Amino acid sequence: MDGQLQGLIDAVDLARDERSIRNAIKSFTVSSGFERYAYIHVHGDDAVAFSDYPAEWLNLYFAKRYTIIDPVVTTAKRRSMRMFAWSAEECDVRRSSREIKQFYSEATDFGIRSGVSIPIRSSYGRTAMITLASDRQRVEVSPWDPMQAALALAYIHVRLSLASGSSLKTGNVTLSRQEATSLSWSSHGKSMNVIADLLGIRPRTVQCYLNNARDKLGASNLQQAVRIAMEKKLI
Repeated sequence: MDGQLQGLIDAVDLARDERSIRNAIKSFTVSSGFERYAYIHVHGDDAVAFSDYPAEWLNLYFAKRYTIIDPVVTTAKRRSMRMFAWSAEECDVRRSSREIKQFYSEATDFGIRSGVSIPIRSSYGRTAMITLASDRQRVEVSPWDPMQAALALAYIHVRLSLASGSSLKTGNVTLSRQEATSLSWSSHGKSMNVIADLLGIRPRTVQCYLNNARDKLGASNLQQAVRIAMEKKLI
């Protein structure tokens, strides 16, 4: 199994674009006995996903802001660098809230019933994780070396950041002082209301600054805008 992890690390290290990374992860997923994978980078209640889950499920997942209640994500935040298995059939799930039961029910409809997840802590208290998912009722934690599994995820995290950043054509970007300050506070997980209080302005004005910064940076969401701004040393 550790040979498979080394193969994943080698393949991701050689990858030069998102397609190559996707192919490497998919090959590893299938060879490990799973059907689908999902890489998720979580920042507060926001998240970016890189996955071969069904598009309909991903759209539903983000539309309903399931990163807030997803038990796999919440567990990952507490278990940095510690692999864990999960299942919609666990006893704890049957005793959980109606909201979580609904979440698992919907995931199961798309063939996501159980899996193994590997989390690591990334910058600014964020969590990066990769999940290998199955439509089986239960799976066991794979006998991978935990440190090598975390290393493989770190390679994926870095390579995806580089691949995504290189595909964005932002040119020379200049942020106003207000835009840079609002984005900087956002990078530390501050909400718009908190940023507004800190700057002595209205939340709607903060939203305007953040939207302007996101547009200038060519980002599709706030988290991506923060990452690009940091890479360009704008914040």
